[in-house]
Amino acid sequence: MDRGRAVVGASTIGALLLAAGLVIELVPAPGLTTDITAATACAHLGEEPSTVSAWFLTQFDNDTDHGIRVLSVRPGAVEGVRLEDFAIAPHPTTTDPGLVATDDGARPPEYGPAVPVDAGFTVPAHSTLNVVGHVVSGTGDGTGQVRDIVVTAEDRLGRLQSVTQHAAFGLGPGSDGSVMTFNCDGT
Repeated sequence: MDRGRAVVGASTIGALLLAAGLVIELVPAPGLTTDITAATACAHLGEEPSTVSAWFLTQFDNDTDHGIRVLSVRPGAVEGVRLEDFAIAPHPTTTDPGLVATDDGARPPEYGPAVPVDAGFTVPAHSTLNVVGHVVSGTGDGTGQVRDIVVTAEDRLGRLQSVTQHAAFGLGPGSDGSVMTFNCDGT
C-alpha cells in the first residue's frame, strides 16, 4: 500500500511540474515596451505648405534579459503628409525623443546613422529600439500626421507579438507667421 501511495505521489508531483513547465512556455515572453501611452508633437513652419517638414525620433524599450528579433516597423496611419526616410537609428546621440521641425531634408545629426526598417534586426537585451522618420507636408492645406508606430517582433517560441506606440507626429502651415510651434492642436 505504501508503495502505491509513493507511485501516485511521485506521479502527481511529476504531472504538476510538467504542467507548470507547459504554462511557462505557453505564456508569451515579455517583448518590447513603450512608455508613451498617448503623445502628440506637431510643427508649424511658415505659410507655405510645401516648406513644412519635420524629423521625428521615437523609441521602444527592451527591458528583457534576451535579444528581441524585430520583423517589421510601420506607421499605423499616414494622413495628409508623406513619410520619407522611415528608418531605425541604431546609435542616436540624443536621449530625448521628439520632433525636429526644419525646412531642410537632411536628418538631424543627433539622430545618427540609420538602417531600413525592413532589414530585420535584433534589439539587444536592456537596450532601445529608436525609430526615425521624415514627415513632409502633402497637398491641400499642408496639415497632416503620422500616427501609431507599430513594431512586430518574434518571441523566443517563434510567435509574433506587436506593440503599438500611440503617438502622433504632425505638421501644419503656420497661421500667425511663427517659425514653429510644438504641442499644438488640430493636426
